[in-house]
Amino acid sequence: MVLTGRTHVVRISTLQSATSCQVRELNSGELRYNQVLSPRVKEVSVIVKGPFSVKSNAIENLVVTIDGYPYQVGGLTGSRTVEFPDPETTPPPMPVAPAKGAPAKVAPAKTPLRSR
Repeated sequence: MVLTGRTHVVRISTLQSATSCQVRELNSGELRYNQVLSPRVKEVSVIVKGPFSVKSNAIENLVVTIDGYPYQVGGLTGSRTVEFPDPETTPPPMPVAPAKGAPAKVAPAKTPLRSR
């Protein structure tokens, strides 16, 4: 039995000034947040029930976490709407493993040519 409708805390912040953000619950259609964000405001907390959508004029600038788990918006840019499933029925994304840098390649030292 899958239960939906539990409240979730969605935190949204932006990387660039004048980024609009609108959060709407999909089940009820209720608009939960509709403001312009600024990097000076660290993050905004919104309470939602079930699945929801985030609309922005610059979606690539948003950082979204749901119940403390970061969610990637994907390779989207510009004015877009992204739908998020109900976090209760969808597991959080797998954490990204830290990238291992390749060891620096060192060119062998050049030996000077001997003249005959």
